[in-house]
Amino acid sequence: MTNPEDDFTSRGWLVATATLAVLIVISFIPPINAGGMRLRRASIISDLITFSADTQQSEALAEAAPEIDVEEFEVDLEQVAQTVANTTASASPLGEATSASWEGIFDEQPTGGDYPDSDPFGNSTMLSVSFADILPDAEQIVSIEEFRGDEFDTPLNKLYEKLLLGVDPVRVAFMGDSFVEGDILTADLRELLQDTFHGGGVGFVPFASPFTGFRQTIKTTAKGWTPYNIMQRKSVPEPYVGDFFISGWVARAANDATTRWEMTSKRRHLEECNRARLMFICRENARIAVRLNDGEERLFEFEADEVVRQIVVEEENIHSLEMTVLEGEAGFTGIGADFDSAKGGVAVDNFSIRSNNGQAMFWSSAAVNAQIHSMRPYDLVILQYGLNIMQADRHNYSLYGEQVEKMIRYAQSCFPGAVVLVMGVSDRSQRGEQGIVPMTSAIDLTASQREAAQNCGVAFWNTYEAMQRLGGMTSFVEQGWAGKDYTHINYGGGREIARSLYYALLQGAEQRSITLRKRMESSRPVLRERELEVQTTEIDIDTLLPLKL
Repeated sequence: MTNPEDDFTSRGWLVATATLAVLIVISFIPPINAGGMRLRRASIISDLITFSADTQQSEALAEAAPEIDVEEFEVDLEQVAQTVANTTASASPLGEATSASWEGIFDEQPTGGDYPDSDPFGNSTMLSVSFADILPDAEQIVSIEEFRGDEFDTPLNKLYEKLLLGVDPVRVAFMGDSFVEGDILTADLRELLQDTFHGGGVGFVPFASPFTGFRQTIKTTAKGWTPYNIMQRKSVPEPYVGDFFISGWVARAANDATTRWEMTSKRRHLEECNRARLMFICRENARIAVRLNDGEERLFEFEADEVVRQIVVEEENIHSLEMTVLEGEAGFTGIGADFDSAKGGVAVDNFSIRSNNGQAMFWSSAAVNAQIHSMRPYDLVILQYGLNIMQADRHNYSLYGEQVEKMIRYAQSCFPGAVVLVMGVSDRSQRGEQGIVPMTSAIDLTASQREAAQNCGVAFWNTYEAMQRLGGMTSFVEQGWAGKDYTHINYGGGREIARSLYYALLQGAEQRSITLRKRMESSRPVLRERELEVQTTEIDIDTLLPLKL
């Protein structure tokens, strides 16, 4: 028989009951601040009750603190414009001191970037285009908004004309954060645009980066390089800190530093590459070896200078390219390589920088940007930012909206002639006391980004709305299109958003074709009916005889 003094069951129940009572009491203790950190309410009954005071206090604290560090966005736009103007005036991207090609020094090459001077009315193909077999119903498309020009004359309409004509290359700079890292979204946007408007190649890639293995659309093998990221610019040594392109990566060369790029078949048209461009700075006399398709190797020599140099390789089909710095490594800065089609079409460059809210572009070199733009001009710059500053309890993003306006102005200065398109922030969800709930502050941030685009007279596309029409972030995660952080999409989600943006661009191009056709028809002379009447009269042949010779 068990001794009552040895029976601990009743004592266990007493301990459990007491513990439960203490936890319930603790649940009603409001959140506190400690050491500059706000501690959450410890509640075991959060699924049963909510505390409105907590929500109000949390929202008040969020709105009181600035959403960004404005000092990170400081930039002298007048100085940037002057630097670009001076650089452009003196730049010689095709000169012997700057450029070399696989066949030797050249004086001229196809660069693209300029809008056609030809009369669009003279191109019947552009006037008769229809994408009805591709586009979904109009109500399913999130259209691009434009805030500049009339119906006939807008910056995007000029871009649409160039796409429809198909004569010159169209280059897109897609600038974003970790949302598109590894060519997520941009890989599918590139593929879809090249399906419709031709083109090939993966676009821009850095010489070296810790994230090259994550990118599936090209295989990069780098040895002997020290890569630097613009987000860690304070620890980047001179002169490399002043060499950043908008890509956000530069690489310091050691002796015999080598990078090899191999084209892949992860997307259509990636292997349809027949032009490669290597871009770098050599502040010492440099000797460089380039090997094409694992075959012939050629040597290139450059004298020391501060300007951006390029080696352009054109071959019917580029499968692989390898570059080695044989001499001059001490003054060598690797910027990146570019793979596209010399036959025209569309090229899309992915410039994703992790943890970047857009401020990193202000830390890039305006001179480097301008020089590379003169070599391979951009027609469209897409700005995809804001995901890193969005907070659940913040609904005022006016301060960040002002910085978006600076980004637009900066892009317009560094890449003159390019159309700027602002993408609204993506949808996002979070885990709360009620489970997974949408982060509605995305709507407020989107409104600030749209207002910035409107103030600057550029284009805007509502990414949040596009994702909502696809079911929202919760649906993305359920379908395997996004990670369990309910923040970042994967390649599956990137494909869906890319298709939505592609439809928006295609819709705009088709509408441009329709507008041109209507304008041409309305400009035709209208003959009155009486002028078209044919009168039959007898003609006296003798009256015409004096006119005979």
